[in-house]
Amino acid sequence: MYNFFCTCTRTLVSFSHEKFNSVSLSNYRAWHRVGVGTYNFLDTDDIIEKATSMKIPDIFAEEGEEGFRSVEAQILDSVHAYVRCVVSTGGGIVCRTQNWAKLQTGIVIWLDVKPEVIMKRIEGTDRPLLQTEDPLETLKDLLKERIDKYEQADIRIEVTEDMDEEKVADEVIKMMHDFIDDNPPAWKQAKAKAQAEGLDWVQ
Repeated sequence: MYNFFCTCTRTLVSFSHEKFNSVSLSNYRAWHRVGVGTYNFLDTDDIIEKATSMKIPDIFAEEGEEGFRSVEAQILDSVHAYVRCVVSTGGGIVCRTQNWAKLQTGIVIWLDVKPEVIMKRIEGTDRPLLQTEDPLETLKDLLKERIDKYEQADIRIEVTEDMDEEKVADEVIKMMHDFIDDNPPAWKQAKAKAQAEGLDWVQ
């Protein structure tokens, strides 16, 4: 069955596919993130705050980015093997190779949003890495650093300024269906092969 590692998605439907334990949606900054349906929803940032009893900006202030990434990696390690889950992650989770390897045990979906659009959506927030003289330029630099990982996602969805959460969710669902049709599970391939050869199929 699928699990979903999600960043920046509002809703997903459930799919059945034996190859993957997880589906990851990756975007390099924030979006409203909610998982629904028959899947459990986990947000790594929320889990980090509950586990440490600290807000994300406070962790950055006390431990620095490396300290935060270490905690983030531990949390991902604890949740990536769960089944039937939507797991929302921060965009920087791809910075560590071991994290990316865990995400790729499932399906990764990159919600590709232009920096200018992201800045409008997160205006007024206290994102630790954007507390600079030029947050937009910082955001663009972060994208350059992470783009190689993002481009390895199984699915890329370009999110434009006029797309609300419903439109993004609809596009995610459509692309997921297309992906599953193009990458059927092994049992389905075996069934098709058996039927093509005139053999009985017993599930």
